[in-house]
Amino acid sequence: MKYIMGNKETLEKEHSGKYVAVHEEKAVATGNTIHEVYAAVEELKIENPLITYMPRENEEAFLI
Repeated sequence: MKYIMGNKETLEKEHSGKYVAVHEEKAVATGNTIHEVYAAVEELKIENPLITYMPRENEEAFLI
C-alpha cells in the first residue's frame, strides 16, 4: 500500500480506469477487470499481490 500511495499520481496517469496488481513495489499486471488482473497474476505465479483500481479523473474510488 505504501508503494501505491507514494506513486499514486504516476499510477493514476499510466493506468487510469484500470485494475493494477502491485507486488514487491512494482506494478506487475493491469487490466480492465479485476478478473483479467487476477488471471495474469496467477500466470506469473505471484502470491498475495495487492490489486486495486486506479480511478479515472473525476471518478471516486473507495476501499472496502
